[in-house]
Amino acid sequence: DRPELRGGLVKRFTTMDASKESVVVVDPYSTGCVIVKEIQSRGYKVIALWTRGFSDEMKTHVPLSCGKISYHAEVNEGDNLGET
Repeated sequence: DRPELRGGLVKRFTTMDASKESVVVVDPYSTGCVIVKEIQSRGYKVIALWTRGFSDEMKTHVPLSCGKISYHAEVNEGDNLGET
């Protein structure tokens, strides 16, 4: 039993300006698009990191419920960190 979890959620305030922050989402496909929309709704920029072997066709699959998604940047995984 964890009594610290009984009190409900506590909203914490921050001085961070989300519009100046970015979140990297790896392979934002299908459900990942829903996560991207939530992150963007909170004011963060999203960078999509596509892993090797992820087809261009798959990258364009977006659930209808998400509408149009645009990324601040898209990065494709290279053979090593330097190439990425």
